[in-house]
Amino acid sequence: MTVTMEQPRTAPGADTEGFVETIETCGAVDGPGLRYVVFTRGCPLQCQYCHNPETQGKPRGDATTAGDVLADVLRYKAFLRRGGLTVSGGEPLMQPDFVHAIMRGAKEAGLHTALDTSGYLGARASNELLEHVDLVLLDIKSGLTSTYRNVTRVQ
Repeated sequence: MTVTMEQPRTAPGADTEGFVETIETCGAVDGPGLRYVVFTRGCPLQCQYCHNPETQGKPRGDATTAGDVLADVLRYKAFLRRGGLTVSGGEPLMQPDFVHAIMRGAKEAGLHTALDTSGYLGARASNELLEHVDLVLLDIKSGLTSTYRNVTRVQ
């Protein structure tokens, strides 16, 4: 019997690319305190009441790096000391390596971190990513399968 050991993945770094729809530098509703909120592009759901319908579908557009996002976040660090960074979307877990790199850098810089997710792609939230997340904001669409499918337009 041969046992193959899976090689540990290298944590994504500042050069990891991803797609950002918008940035909100003074968010007050996406976690505790004043927040820097990154709204990522891409979402597999098509929720009827979506606040960011422009983010639906596959991530697309001009890519940026986690390092560029972090450099911008850190410009506001003094204002975020009782708040922090929230990565939202769309669905941020459509870009798990990008989100991981941002969260890791934010934690290394001493910021509180929050991940705002629908949970639909929860399996993409690796233990390594979650080690750098202080708070998960889970947007539960419905506990009823029929309502969930109707609201999200996902089968």
